[in-house]
Amino acid sequence: MNKKNLGIVVAIIGVVAMFFYFNNNLPKSSIPLSTEFTEEPEVVIAEPEYKFGISLDEYKILEGKIQRNQTIADILLPFNISNQDIFSIDRLSKAVFSVRNFIPNRDYTLFYTEDSLKRAAYFVYEPSPLEYVIYQLKDSIAIYKEEREVEVVERTMSGKITVSLDHAIRENGGSAALVSAVADVFGWQIDFRALQVGDWFKFIYEEKLVNGQSIGIGAVIGAEFNHVKNEYKAYAYDQGDGFDFYDEKGESLQRAFLRYPVEYSRISSRYNPTRFHPVLKRTTAHLGTDFAADKGTPIKAAADGIIIARGWTNGNGNYVKIRHNGTYTTGYLHMSKFGNYKNGQKVRKGDVIGYVGKTGLATGYHLCFRFWKNDKQVDFLRERLPAEKPLSKEQMVKFDATKSLIDKRLNDIQLEWAEGVVSASSK
Repeated sequence: MNKKNLGIVVAIIGVVAMFFYFNNNLPKSSIPLSTEFTEEPEVVIAEPEYKFGISLDEYKILEGKIQRNQTIADILLPFNISNQDIFSIDRLSKAVFSVRNFIPNRDYTLFYTEDSLKRAAYFVYEPSPLEYVIYQLKDSIAIYKEEREVEVVERTMSGKITVSLDHAIRENGGSAALVSAVADVFGWQIDFRALQVGDWFKFIYEEKLVNGQSIGIGAVIGAEFNHVKNEYKAYAYDQGDGFDFYDEKGESLQRAFLRYPVEYSRISSRYNPTRFHPVLKRTTAHLGTDFAADKGTPIKAAADGIIIARGWTNGNGNYVKIRHNGTYTTGYLHMSKFGNYKNGQKVRKGDVIGYVGKTGLATGYHLCFRFWKNDKQVDFLRERLPAEKPLSKEQMVKFDATKSLIDKRLNDIQLEWAEGVVSASSK
């Protein structure tokens, strides 16, 4: 290559090298605007916030808990709700949820505006984790009850008795409701007062959650109990009218009556025709079974029936009497308050008809449970009561398939107590 051509090549290489150098090293601002690529900024639209379906953008809120002896007037009068409106709220609320039934320490939320003066627009009371009641105060007064969405989660538990069933379940995250449900399942097969150290159990059950918080349990799906080295199994099966519990042969585990009409509790006094009465200070027959429990513990109808009496006497305090059929009648004494069922109404086994108290002639909180057979009071714990209806041959085929599935799931539950640990787990 001659010197002239070599010079041209070197010049070209130099120009290309200078182009790449300046293109990669010059600051962005020095690049001509025509070569820049600009993006439109992303516009983020904030979603409006709501509480109980009410926009938080429109109102300020005040959250609190109902205080003892506090009324709806105490809360609303400072927020410019008139006495006339409060009277209307009181009257209208009776059809949905009376403002006179507020319970201390339950949550409430007040929504209000603050233009020229503070004025309440909505008042929301939460009688339970599941329910809330909205009292609309602006424009026209309206009251309505809502329920939160319930999530049902299946759980398992295994455990060993060291003190009692109640202790074994509670110390591992179980609830009083689970203790009561298990007692109802095996109540006629196992005397839970006679459990021995080393007895063990496995449960499959449902837990109900609202916003991630437990509000109770659903069905017990399957259970296995080893008591004094004897094995007891329970399988939930629905013939079309709700779950009942059966053993491995398809025989009903349940009687027509609940074993424990009050949440699993201690029997503090049995049927005794010659008992010395602690209040009257004289010998007088005790024709019932006393179940000791905390004040406010739910009392359940022992079987299907019709309420034939609901009221007060000096001896019984608040009481309810249920006729179940031509043979059996039950009575529930010393209630702190009644449930929602009125005289003459039908009730189903397990419906809450009242709450434990010590009204009438009573020295402590308990349920005195009375049991009549052919209009004569008898010892409930000694009665041989009829079982629930057995499975038909047609149902047995389906039951056997259900039983096999539950057996496999029970076998999959590890006996974690064998390593000194009891746990409840989600499946």
